[in-house]
Amino acid sequence: SRYHGIDIPGLISHNTHVLFIDSESPEMMDGTSRVNYGEIETIDNLLTRFENSGSFQRYLNKFTKEEDKQIGIISFYGKQIKQLRAVAHKHTNLPIRVSTVDRFQGMERNIVIVSMVRSNTIQSSKNQQPDWKRYPDFGYPKQKSLGFAQSPNRLNVALSRAKRLLVIVGNKELFSTLEIYQRLFQTIETNK
Repeated sequence: SRYHGIDIPGLISHNTHVLFIDSESPEMMDGTSRVNYGEIETIDNLLTRFENSGSFQRYLNKFTKEEDKQIGIISFYGKQIKQLRAVAHKHTNLPIRVSTVDRFQGMERNIVIVSMVRSNTIQSSKNQQPDWKRYPDFGYPKQKSLGFAQSPNRLNVALSRAKRLLVIVGNKELFSTLEIYQRLFQTIETNK
């Protein structure tokens, strides 16, 4: 059964099995990896919503095995994973497993959150503020690469790890440029 029974008003109902949260925050290079602090904040807020939800606590009580209770949080980028682990440690009441998409291959969890990281804009530092005069469209320089997320195999691994609820946090405008994501968004809209 894909039933989870979680009901968080304005976000997730018991009929929600796939949720895309559109993040317009810029990505940032960090060494050879990438990070998206807006997505990290969004996931932190989402975990807080789970923590404060009575229906989520009832969901947790249905299971005895730790891996059935765990929320899987995955991403394509190591630097994003490092930041997400720090967020997970703040939520001591939640069973969470944070891992790269590649390392999560072969594993499943009832609930999986995927942080896509890549965005249609890029910032040079964490504290860089938008410059609307220089970049009137989005406040930051544009970028078009989807990086690891354009690989159909990696995408398949990322999107097939959830048994009951898949939450994807990403930049819809950027990912809509590929047909495979257009089909994903269409499927999500059709099943609302």
